[in-house]
Amino acid sequence: MLAVEHQKAGGDIKNFFDAIWWSLVTITTVGYGDLVPKTFWGRIIGIVFIFLGFTIFSTFTAFIASTFIDKKIKERKGLNKIRERNHILICGWNASAKKILSFISKLDPAQIPNIVLINELDEGKISAFQNHYPDLDIKFINGDFTNQEVLLKGNIKEAQHIILLYDESKPNSAPSDERTIIASHNIAYLKLKGKITMQLYDEKYLPNIRREKVNNVIIFDEVGGNLLANSTINPAVPDFIQEILKFSEGKGFKEVDIPSEFVTKTFAELTEFLKKERDLILLGIVSIHPEVSIEQVLSDDTSSIDKFIKQQFELSGKKFKSGETKSNIKIKPKDEYIIQETDKAIVL
Repeated sequence: MLAVEHQKAGGDIKNFFDAIWWSLVTITTVGYGDLVPKTFWGRIIGIVFIFLGFTIFSTFTAFIASTFIDKKIKERKGLNKIRERNHILICGWNASAKKILSFISKLDPAQIPNIVLINELDEGKISAFQNHYPDLDIKFINGDFTNQEVLLKGNIKEAQHIILLYDESKPNSAPSDERTIIASHNIAYLKLKGKITMQLYDEKYLPNIRREKVNNVIIFDEVGGNLLANSTINPAVPDFIQEILKFSEGKGFKEVDIPSEFVTKTFAELTEFLKKERDLILLGIVSIHPEVSIEQVLSDDTSSIDKFIKQQFELSGKKFKSGETKSNIKIKPKDEYIIQETDKAIVL
């Protein structure tokens, strides 16, 4: 354009920048009209640019639109990989999942984490739950959570809490604890930074769980069964417990860290401090004690002595621990109980 226009007397396009400006304005179909070709060949080039602009930008716009639409469709169908961090990953689905979402929705908005669901419900049901909890940022992965690839799509390594539910979402399949146990074994080999909570329908499967990897195991409806049994003697207690578990208006059971200055002090002193300074009632203490494994005792160089010790363990038929931790729950211990560094407080 510059070659055919720059020598034209009274022409608009006099330098390279004019030519670039005219080209961009024309090919993008903006058409300001501040610069126009004056020569015959300049107008021929203008015609070519106009048709090129329609073709290129129509294609480009369609491509951008289809990319966004495709992303939305995949997101709705649960096919996208999740990029969330520090989220709560809920694997599987049953009535407990709704209670978890309801509980989280009642938290302080600043404390509400992102939620990622992995299950095999149809997209219509998932959309209904997303609409039902507008305050929660709920993402969805469609797939079998026993599959490690599906778990990785939910960015399980970056989750702050992984919840494995007794799953009732798989179509044409009866719910079973076996799938939950398989999932727990699959994630045991991943380097996770978050806690793992697992729900079982039948407590007979407890020995099949690698407890050193799973922080909490909840038996399906065990709490409900105990409340029902308790109601035969204490009819008002179940109502009271259920109200506390709802965590309405910020009131309910809570686990809190114990201030470091209360380590080596008594339970009575901590009780008084929490009541006076934080308006909390101290109900009990959870002590977490890591068990020493044989790997921690032996050196890292796999010497012949280490190998011999391990072989003797194997020949004796005795199993050694692998970094397991135990939680010891003390409900309202004696006032003189000494607070330990590994203790946490359960408060109301």
